[in-house]
This record gives sequence, C-alpha cells and structure tokens, in this order.
Amino acid sequence: MSPGVRVLRALLFLLDVGGARVLASGKSMGTEIDFKYALIGTALGVMISAGFLALKICMIRKHLSDQDSADLRNTAPDAQVIEL
Repeated sequence: MSPGVRVLRALLFLLDVGGARVLASGKSMGTEIDFKYALIGTALGVMISAGFLALKICMIRKHLSDQDSADLRNTAPDAQVIEL
C-alpha cells in the first residue's frame, strides 16, 4: 500500500468520516437537509461570487483606461503645439 493511501485512511479515520450517528432515542440519524439553510447558503455564495466578479471587471476596466490615458500622453512627446 502506498504512503498516500495510508495518510488518507488515517485522515479519514481522524475526521470520523462515514461514521454512523445514533440519536439518544436509538434511531439512526438520517441525512436530513434543511432547505432553508441550503437556500441561504446558496444565495450568500451567489452574491459573494457576483460581487467578486463585478469587482474584477471594474479593476480590469480601470487598468485598461489607465493604460489608454498613459498611451495618449506618451504618443507624441516631441510634437509641437501650434497656437493660432
């Protein structure tokens, strides 16, 4: 058996993954999903993701506009200004 498998088994054992949960009444605890909290978590995740995406888009736009204005300033430094 490879060392990676041994480490993974030890980690899963320590985390008690897959262990049976038993209530005080003696009934096995099933996998119950509380949809209210699932929806709240999903909505929070979507809002955080959308905010991060909007922030990244704004940063890219600002960076591009800064580059464009820097390019305009540096295009013709030796050009003569003609005043009428």
